[in-house]
Amino acid sequence: MTIDTQLIKASAALIAPLGTQVTDYFYNTMFTDYPQVRRMFPDDMGAQKERLFQSLVYIASNIDNTEALVPYLQDLGIGHIKLDTRPEHYPIVGQSLMKTLEHFAGDAWTPEMAAAWTEAYNLAAQVMVDAAAKAMAPERFEPLKVS
Repeated sequence: MTIDTQLIKASAALIAPLGTQVTDYFYNTMFTDYPQVRRMFPDDMGAQKERLFQSLVYIASNIDNTEALVPYLQDLGIGHIKLDTRPEHYPIVGQSLMKTLEHFAGDAWTPEMAAAWTEAYNLAAQVMVDAAAKAMAPERFEPLKVS
């Protein structure tokens, strides 16, 4: 299946004007649904919320530009090593992101949009996980599977 980049960009345009209101909702959702991950984040989430929002905008804006997107995602994956982010954390983020996007897209959220975002997120997560694994043990690198 090919990612419908136009749907990604259209839905991103719905959330772009909302700023960190989106990431407030995301983190509230994630910490409510998965309280065990709260310890991985700082008490003051202001900067974190801004970084996540900027990343979402960047990823959605460059969803059809792999030359820019892949290195960006690889750097993100490597950067998450210091936060002790593991492959099993990525589905948690993905589920929280889908709930957030659905909430803010409202009636514009369709099964097709959900499928596009799910596919895009899974691909992005795989790039991040693989980059982190390679950075941690380049001589033993085998691509990890994120479900």
